Amino acid sequence: MRLKTKTDYCIRILIYLQSNKGKIRIQEIADNYQISKNHLSVAVNMLSDLGYILTTQGPKGGVEFNENSKNRTVGELISKIEKFEIVECFDPGSNTCTLNPQCKLKGMLTKATSSFLNELKKYKIKDLV
Repeated sequence: MRLKTKTDYCIRILIYLQSNKGKIRIQEIADNYQISKNHLSVAVNMLSDLGYILTTQGPKGGVEFNENSKNRTVGELISKIEKFEIVECFDPGSNTCTLNPQCKLKGMLTKATSSFLNELKKYKIKDLV
């Protein structure tokens, strides 16, 4: 299993913002991690929509960690970002697998994904730093 780059960026942002208090410019984070500001902005928007960070527009604006999210779990964050469509049959819209009625793999992968997320639910966002 591999997490998407967007998930990686979201986690990196949360680590950076918890380690650097106050309003931070997206460009500063991008420079620090040597990644594209545009790609980072997508992750910032997602984290803002999910309530993990606070954003302020304007010349004195920036992004900052939302202290109210420090006790949310890493598993919760990842499950909100990732779709976990590990194999084709997980997506009913594009599923063309003819094995579906007899195949037990989907059930196995569902349990494995659940175990993965349950393990990450043991860790809080504040534990990332």
